[in-house]
Amino acid sequence: MISLKKADYEKILEGVGSSLRLMGLAFALALFFGVGLGLIVGLSDRLSSTVMPIVRVISPIPPIIYSPYAVALLPSFRAASIFVITMTIFWSIFMNMVLSVRQIDRKIMDSARTLNLNQSSMILHVLLPYSLPGIINSVSVSVSTSFLVLTAAEMIGATSGLGWYIKYNADFANFTKVIAGIFVIGVVVTVLNALISLVKRLLIRWR
Repeated sequence: MISLKKADYEKILEGVGSSLRLMGLAFALALFFGVGLGLIVGLSDRLSSTVMPIVRVISPIPPIIYSPYAVALLPSFRAASIFVITMTIFWSIFMNMVLSVRQIDRKIMDSARTLNLNQSSMILHVLLPYSLPGIINSVSVSVSTSFLVLTAAEMIGATSGLGWYIKYNADFANFTKVIAGIFVIGVVVTVLNALISLVKRLLIRWR
């Protein structure tokens, strides 16, 4: 049975808070750039034909591979972690956004044009709602991977977070606390997935 002192609970909670703050900022950046750039590329035949072959080569590279270089090159561990997590989430959102824009039924677009919608209204009221299921599915798929990437990055150079907590206690062979940290990661990822599923049900009521 795992037995932890009060101080250990406090450290774990601090680690959860630190990790979630990094995750939250990275998710916001990935959504902003993934959706924005996906719209730009998806709306342009020329950009799409040029960019997508390159993206299909780059996107499968696991971000965990270049996390040590990000930690070494970027000015702080926080910046490196945000960069790595953002890249973990970004490609899936970007590619789903491009494909959604490219594959939208032309009849839907033609119907919107008959209503004299301008470009911004077309994006806001047609393209984004149409792409929303794909975006949320991308986030749902990415959340587990991104949290594992964050944990691995925290093991390299962090002074806080769940990854740091596990690595710190592993160095002292305190495996009870290591197991507790791993268990907490599982709980956090499960809760995040449940929240995403809830958001999906609330935002996509037509499905």
